[in-house]
Amino acid sequence: MKSKKSYQALIVLALSVILVLSACSSKNDPAPSPSPTASPSGNEQGTGNEGGDGEVSKDPRSKVKPVTFTQYVHYDWFTAPSWEERPHGKWITDNLGVTIEPIQSNGAAAQRLNSMIVSNELPDALVLDKGKDVERLVEAGKLVALDPYLEKYPEFVETIGEETLNMLRSADGKLYQIPNWYINGDQGNGNAAYIVNKKIHKDLGSPPLETWDDLEAYLKQVKEKYPNIIPFDAGEVRDGSELQMLGMLYSGAANGNTPHFISPGGVFGVPQGDQIVSIFQDPSFQEAALYTSRLFRQGLTSQDMFTQTRDQINEKLRAGNIAVFAAYDAVVEGIGREANNTLKAKDPEAGYDVIWPVHKAGVDKNQVFPSGYNALGWNVNVITTKAADPEAIFAYMNWATSEEGQRVFFFGPPGLFYDDVQDGVPVPNDAYINRDPKKYDELKIGEFNWYGNTVYIDTTKGKREKLLPEEAQDWTTVGQATVSFKTSKNITEFSNMTPVPTSEEGIIMQRLTDYYKQAVSQIVFAKSDEEVISLIQKADQETQGLGYQKLLDWKTTKWKENLDIMKK
Repeated sequence: MKSKKSYQALIVLALSVILVLSACSSKNDPAPSPSPTASPSGNEQGTGNEGGDGEVSKDPRSKVKPVTFTQYVHYDWFTAPSWEERPHGKWITDNLGVTIEPIQSNGAAAQRLNSMIVSNELPDALVLDKGKDVERLVEAGKLVALDPYLEKYPEFVETIGEETLNMLRSADGKLYQIPNWYINGDQGNGNAAYIVNKKIHKDLGSPPLETWDDLEAYLKQVKEKYPNIIPFDAGEVRDGSELQMLGMLYSGAANGNTPHFISPGGVFGVPQGDQIVSIFQDPSFQEAALYTSRLFRQGLTSQDMFTQTRDQINEKLRAGNIAVFAAYDAVVEGIGREANNTLKAKDPEAGYDVIWPVHKAGVDKNQVFPSGYNALGWNVNVITTKAADPEAIFAYMNWATSEEGQRVFFFGPPGLFYDDVQDGVPVPNDAYINRDPKKYDELKIGEFNWYGNTVYIDTTKGKREKLLPEEAQDWTTVGQATVSFKTSKNITEFSNMTPVPTSEEGIIMQRLTDYYKQAVSQIVFAKSDEEVISLIQKADQETQGLGYQKLLDWKTTKWKENLDIMKK
C-alpha cells in the first residue's frame, strides 16, 4: 500500500514478493492469448458496452454496475475500517452503487483463511500476497479466471501492462490476479525509511546520522539523557519470522543489499554471480546480525521487538517515545505521517524527519536499498467462485485502478479537497491547503485502495505538491520524493520465487521458515559477538540438512528463467 506501497510497502513494504513464471503453461509453452466468447457471469462479450461505431468502450466508469460484495484482506495486522464512513467509500456507493463489506482477519489470517476454505465459505474477493495461497486456491478451483473479460475491458490491459499481466498468470496459463501497486513503466517506488524524532535530535545537537557508528553513538546519547525513550525501534515482525530491524540494517551492510534477499517471503537467498546462495553464508548478513545483537545487548533497541504489534508501535510513535524508527513502510500515512502529524498538532516544532538510510562505514550511500519495488506490485486481488456476479466485481476493480478511481481513493472524492482536475491532477482547494493534518488522517482516505496504480499516483502527487505552499505539503510525499523512492531497488527479476506449499521445495521452505524464526531470535539475544557467529555457523549447517541447497537450486533456476523472460 502505498500505503502499501506498500507495503506499499510498502509496502511494503515493500514493498514483498512474488511469484512464478506465469507467462508459461504447465508444459512451459507460452500462455495462449485470451479469446473470450462469454464472461463467467454468462453475459455475451460487449453487451451494452459498445460505442456508436460498434467498438468496445474504454471508459471504465461506464461499465460499472451496482454490486455489493465481501472482501477479505489476508493479513494479521490489517483491520479494515468501515466502508460507508469513509468519504471515498460513501461517494463510490452513492455514485457507482458499489459497496464493500469487509471481513476481518482478527489477527489470525492463516487460520481465518483455512477456516473459510474448509467450510467453503470464502468471501467474494480476497486481497493476499502473490504465491502459495493464490496457487492453492487456483488448484482447488476456487478462483474466477479473468481472461474472458480482457477484450471487453481493453483499458484494463492498457493500464496495467500486458507483460505484467502475463507474469501474473498461473501455471495453467490463466490470469486470476489483479495487482496492487503495480508499475507500468520504469518509475520505481518504496516506503522503507529511517525517521528521527526532531525535538530529541535537535536537543542532542543534531549530530550526523549516516553510518552505523554515528547511529550507535547517537542511541547511547538518547539512552543517557532520555531514559524513558526507546532509542531505536522498528516495524513489527512480518509473518512471524521477518525481523524488520535486521532487514533494514542488512540493507546498509553491503552495496546493493535489500531486505528482500533475506526475507523468508522473498528470495531467502543472496545472489552471488550466477547463483543464489544461503543467507547464512553471506558476510553482510553476519555483519547486520552482529550489529543488531550488539544494539540489543546495550539496551539501545526495543526489548520486545519480537512480540510488539503494529498498533503498539504506532502508539509509541504518536506519543513521541521513539528516537529513531526504521520500517519497510515508515513513510506511509498510517505510520510515519500519522505520528508526525499527531506530534505537530501539539507542538509545531515536533514531529519526525525522514533521513537517508544509515549504512556501515565504507558502503556507498547510493547503493543502500531498504526498499525494493517490483513491476508486479505488492499483492493481488482475486475473485472467488462464491461471487454471485464476478464480472460486476471485476468491472468495479477495473474502474478502481483507472485514473478516476485512483483519484477518488487517494485524493478523496471531488468536492472535498479539490474541485477541479487539470491534466489529471486534483487542484487542492482551501479545505486541503488549510486542513488539520490530524483530522485529515482520521478520514483514512486511501483505505480500501487495493488496486494501486503506482505511476499515476506518484506522478500526480508530485505535481500536486508543487501547487501547495511548503507548510501545506504532504509529509509522506516529501519523504518519498527525497528519500524512500531514491533508495528502492528494482527486484522484479526475483519474482515468482515462492514454491507451491505442497511441492517438495514448498515443504522445504516451510521447514526453513520455522527454523529461521527461532534462529533469528537466538542470534539477536546472543550474549556476545562470538555467540552470534557461532549461531550463524550452526544455522548454515542445520539448514543444509533441511534441504536448503535444493531450494536454492530451484530458486536459481527460477531467477534465470525470469531473466530470460525479461530479456536482461
